[in-house]
Amino acid sequence: MNIYAFSSLLASYACFLLGITVYQKDRKNELNKIIVLLCIFLGYTSFVEFGNRQAANASDAFIWLKLGSFWPFVISFLLHFIILFTKRGDILQKKMYFLIYAPAVIFSVLDLTTTFISGEPRKEYWGWTYSVPENPLLYDISTAWGLFLMIFSLVLCLFYFWRAYGIERLKAKYVAFGMFIPVAVGSITDGILPLTHIKIPELGATTLIAGIIFIQYGIWKYKLFVLTPSVAAEDIVASMSNVLFLVHEDGTITHANPAALRLLGYDEGELQGQSLTCVFPEGEWEEIQKMHEYGKLKRVSNETTFITRKGQIIPVLLSVSGVQDREGNNLGTIWVGSDLTDHKKAEEVEKKDVLLKEIHHRVKNNMQIISSLLNLQSHNITDKKYEELIRESQNRIRSMALIHEKLYQSKDLENIDFKGYITDMVHDLVRSYGKTDIVLNVDIDDTFLGIDAAVPCGLIINELVANALKHAFPDGKGSVMVALHARDKMELIVQDNGVGIPESIDPKTADTLGLRLVTILVEDQLNGEIRLKRDNGTEFSITFK
Repeated sequence: MNIYAFSSLLASYACFLLGITVYQKDRKNELNKIIVLLCIFLGYTSFVEFGNRQAANASDAFIWLKLGSFWPFVISFLLHFIILFTKRGDILQKKMYFLIYAPAVIFSVLDLTTTFISGEPRKEYWGWTYSVPENPLLYDISTAWGLFLMIFSLVLCLFYFWRAYGIERLKAKYVAFGMFIPVAVGSITDGILPLTHIKIPELGATTLIAGIIFIQYGIWKYKLFVLTPSVAAEDIVASMSNVLFLVHEDGTITHANPAALRLLGYDEGELQGQSLTCVFPEGEWEEIQKMHEYGKLKRVSNETTFITRKGQIIPVLLSVSGVQDREGNNLGTIWVGSDLTDHKKAEEVEKKDVLLKEIHHRVKNNMQIISSLLNLQSHNITDKKYEELIRESQNRIRSMALIHEKLYQSKDLENIDFKGYITDMVHDLVRSYGKTDIVLNVDIDDTFLGIDAAVPCGLIINELVANALKHAFPDGKGSVMVALHARDKMELIVQDNGVGIPESIDPKTADTLGLRLVTILVEDQLNGEIRLKRDNGTEFSITFK
């Protein structure tokens, strides 16, 4: 294998290895994500260089050159990485993103579709490479752009190196040397020397190996790109959602995190030096003082309340633990609180849900008692007319009781599984009338209705199905269909293939209570419309929102 091609392959492998290593250290860190993208593009560019140097002929080399057209993104990602590493993320506005990445897109497209940046392939002693185009204008512009971005990145890194101290200064040194030595050498051998017609292999990939080893050493020695407790402590305190106070041994607040300031309505620094009692209602002071004293010895937790700057009382779960130096001397206490406002509201809602379920349960039981009393009363009635009236009343009561039973059994106390409700109700109706030869078809969409719509709908279906069972089938045989479909509007259909309703009967003016009740429920309760078809039986079609 060509030794120069092998060096490019080795550099590609090292880049991908570095990217994997950095990504595994902290996958959520934005800085790590950018360095991973940088490693991917660097590794890709090095692999393309390997393929180009190994190409068998000019045609293959040309294909490899075009595959390597995305090299400008290496420089863009490098600048992006340096901006984040030097903590200059404030300059990363929308316009800045455009200035960083738009030229990379333009140069990549031009290099991919033309020979104005990378010229025709030429064979050298180290393998195939590119030539400077006859008209080098775009080549010069792209080279100048790359040099400018790298110099700008170097300036940012040097300024950060001079400002930083301690471990941050060491990190800056390793990143600067590890990233810029190979890029700088590569710029000279890959960009500048070809303009002078000096023939030398592109050394960017080769020197990249040394740079990656340098960065890997920095990762191992100073835990670069690694989230450690000491590095992240301040960020954790600042970003945590819980309230946190650091309290001196004498009871004064030495630090309050942003969550505490937001919850209590104070500005930064206002609570520092104040007595801890200023954030508690007066009635809680004695208990708080006990927690402060006990917290020095062991961890203490208690449910209490805060008072905001505006006097609002906020329930919290408070935990106190002591802070000691290496000699065991008490330095103060740490107070961590969780806002219980939402929890308390949820408890109140849960209590109301339990109460509402109990109400539905009792209403259902009371209706069943009324139905049972009517049933007992019917045993003493010999007149079939009155016996039928009692049965109709019982069925109406059952239809409403079933709604309360479904609500009691449901997790959602506002909406009813209408499909299950109607299926149970119409089967109960058929059993109550003893119509064993009636075929019942129920076609209900998986629909949930609120109680305000479910009650009148249930009563309407009860009346229409009961009417069909009583009058539509003199021979005791037939079929009844109940359907409910949710489209632009809700459409309820009750249909039978019985003898049909005579033309002389108008549901709106009928003497029977059932049909009048249906009309009232549709028009007044559901604000809907009712249509009646008398072909091959009877079909009631009701639409409502």
